[in-house]
Amino acid sequence: MALVYSVTAAPSIDPDVVVRQLTVIVNGEASGAPADFPPEATSFGEIIVPQDAQVIVTLVDIDDAGNVSEPAVFEFTAADTIPPAKPGEFGVTLVRETA
Repeated sequence: MALVYSVTAAPSIDPDVVVRQLTVIVNGEASGAPADFPPEATSFGEIIVPQDAQVIVTLVDIDDAGNVSEPAVFEFTAADTIPPAKPGEFGVTLVRETA
């Protein structure tokens, strides 16, 4: 079972930021190369991770001189907390009387 998460962040603060870079680590291994986003990005799409995985999501801002910010880090365990849908219609039928 895999779980899908949406990744968002506050806008970058400094006006000279030219790229925002997102890194995802799942169970200690990079999940692909870091992804680059424009400086105005606040939504970073979705990540898909296995249920019960240990996940570290890191975001840095990079300015026009190539300086890299301190990372913003979000760590979590991918836990399935979504309950199943309510069962469909069902019925109860009287079948007999008893004394």
